Amino acid sequence: MVIRPLAALVLVLALAGCTPAVEAPLPAPTLTPVATVLNPDLVPMSLGVVTEANAAAEGNRIGDAFEGLIDPASIINISDASQLAPAADDLPPYYVVYRTYTLDPAVDPLALAQTITAIALKSGWTSYDETNDNGQYLSALSGGPTEAPWFALIGGDASITGQSVITFQIASPDVVA
Repeated sequence: MVIRPLAALVLVLALAGCTPAVEAPLPAPTLTPVATVLNPDLVPMSLGVVTEANAAAEGNRIGDAFEGLIDPASIINISDASQLAPAADDLPPYYVVYRTYTLDPAVDPLALAQTITAIALKSGWTSYDETNDNGQYLSALSGGPTEAPWFALIGGDASITGQSVITFQIASPDVVA
């Protein structure tokens, strides 16, 4: 009888968990490198009560982290004019880190400033404005705790032939004590 061997074959296949004999393997996913650079050193920390001393320490820590993104061999000079910005009109005082880096003229300060901005954005900063005109790049950012944000300006200047300049201005939350 033909039915009996066919029934036996169906039963064996059912019990064995019949699957296709040869299944074409799915192609491996193509992994696209993602330029995600998360640098926790760039993230402003909550200070609780903001004093001149802790704002200066935190601002300089962040400034040092930004500086760490520049090849030290390319730095010719650093000008640091960081200070407490006194209260004026209706504005309370705040601490500002203001650093200017004169770099080897071979360094493209516009590309470097844009790269530093991109790293800051991927590290939690938020962009508010960005300009890139006439050999000057400027990015305005905020970061840190919502209740007491930090502000940063990252600039690149190639407007003078043969000069390469990067600037960082990092402003603390309002100093209250």
